[in-house]
Amino acid sequence: MKLQKNKNIILGIDTSCYTTSIAAISLEKNIVFNEKIMLKVGKEAKGLRQSEMVFQHVNNLGIISDEISKLMKEYNVVGICVSEKPRPVEDSYMPAFTVGYNFAKLFSSMNNIPIYLTTHQENHIYASLYNNKLKQNKFISVHMSGGTTEILLVEDNKNELDIKIIGGSKDISFGQLIDRLGVKLGYNFPCGKFIDKNALECNENIKFGLKTSCKDGYMNLSGIENQINKYLEDYDEMYLSKLLMDTIVRSLYKSIKYLCNDNEIYEVIFVGGVASSKYIKNNLQNKLEREKVKCYFTESEYSTDNAVGCANIGVNKYIGE
Repeated sequence: MKLQKNKNIILGIDTSCYTTSIAAISLEKNIVFNEKIMLKVGKEAKGLRQSEMVFQHVNNLGIISDEISKLMKEYNVVGICVSEKPRPVEDSYMPAFTVGYNFAKLFSSMNNIPIYLTTHQENHIYASLYNNKLKQNKFISVHMSGGTTEILLVEDNKNELDIKIIGGSKDISFGQLIDRLGVKLGYNFPCGKFIDKNALECNENIKFGLKTSCKDGYMNLSGIENQINKYLEDYDEMYLSKLLMDTIVRSLYKSIKYLCNDNEIYEVIFVGGVASSKYIKNNLQNKLEREKVKCYFTESEYSTDNAVGCANIGVNKYIGE
């Protein structure tokens, strides 16, 4: 029996470097399903090989598919949207995303429903847009995740994003910077939640700030790692964490302030796992809002890897057809 129209949903799938994610959103933009499984990283490891990601994604999709079967007894899946690659550029590719793409392609064929393609970066932006309503369709997005630190000029043209890189890191990412310190301090990878907690709970004032390198919206971050490594034996993990996070905030502040003024755009949305940091949000938001820059952060479940953005994009494409 065909289910009622208000039971129609769009599935979203994202198979990133460290998370298998599936979400479902109704055509009225209500989230009815949001499941994700973190990929397992060995103790003291600093990441996963692509082959390991692919293997774990295949297994995790098998686990989540049981939940999808239950969901389909109550809802009518009318479309599926998947991240097929990391970024919306021609040469962007990563094997991990082929798992989600082929799962979505098979699901689309078996259920005779349309498949919509997007990218991991667009997924992140639309996940943050789910609970944030911007005043303008042109804005700046700061994408900070395990391997990415990019500042983007984004224009939303009828649910199609025009994205241009205007700033970010010229070497390593903030995620790598945080994880490398965390591993040295003995935390399990990924280390963001431990470093963030330490920084928030550290009551000691920063005695000195690490030097930052920022020019025209671009940052060199490897120098920060070299500086903080010199202090590993001199300070405890709480102070070291706060020292690093303070340096990240100051670097972002300089770059974002410059780019907002240069582009005359004063709405900034933050996406990616590093953007879920409470320390960064609390300290950066205050600094930027004094410069009349409106900051949009979102809940951790939508900032870290997820498939809500994919499902959101899928709904827009389905309704727009």
